Amino acid sequence: MRFILEAIRELEMKEEDLIYFKSWFSDFCARYYFDDIDDQRNITLKEQHTKNVCSNMVEIARAHYIDPNDVLLAEAVALFHDTGRFPQYARWKTFRDAVSVNHGLLGAETLLKEQVLVALPADEQTLIIQAVKYHNAYKIPAFQTAETIKFLKMIRDADKLDIWEVFIELFSLPPELRASAATLGFPDTDGYSGGLITCIKDKRIGNLKNVRSVNDYKILLLTWIFDINYEKSFRLINDRDYIARISEYLPRNDEIGEITAALTAHVREKAAVSY
Repeated sequence: MRFILEAIRELEMKEEDLIYFKSWFSDFCARYYFDDIDDQRNITLKEQHTKNVCSNMVEIARAHYIDPNDVLLAEAVALFHDTGRFPQYARWKTFRDAVSVNHGLLGAETLLKEQVLVALPADEQTLIIQAVKYHNAYKIPAFQTAETIKFLKMIRDADKLDIWEVFIELFSLPPELRASAATLGFPDTDGYSGGLITCIKDKRIGNLKNVRSVNDYKILLLTWIFDINYEKSFRLINDRDYIARISEYLPRNDEIGEITAALTAHVREKAAVSY
């Protein structure tokens, strides 16, 4: 039995693997540094985003899973989830997949091409690649294994948590200091789409295809509340007050007030907190 347990441990990711992955990722990001201030601001945004998503991912994994290997794999998935963003921006100068390339797919292809994961057992390599490839899918593909779906749900939550933080900070800055690619080229105009408000009233996630302005994009971010999977994620949303903080940058009217209240109630219910 002891021999079997030791053999199993040899077939799992180890702490030293994660240390190597972090070193590789740092060097990988540096390949895409720019002299131009605006271009570098966009690269820095994604590099810092990755670090924050790793922190979120570890919090979620530790809250819901006791196996240390799950936590290591979770952090590796988070570390690599946006690998495709760097070559995407270098070639197309945008983070908008629809006018460039699917960054999840590009990230998976990059990891395979670079042979970053070859020291891991085959099943863990496949899990990480699949999680990176589909982390940005509109919905999680049903054909994935239960284990891969677990990590996809975690990375989708962890990613959203920091995207909300990134945009709150972004909206607080004057336009000239914002990372220009972050709002995907949408015009910063008054008003917003009623269709996205309807999504919130129907408790369903919106679609980027329906976004026409920065205000629409803010409301789209709020619809992501209905694509959160873990109680810990809802607790972090509640504790960090994301709904109210995003809503501050939307028009002040009764309709926005109503959806803000509805979203807040939904989060508190899912987070199992009461006030």
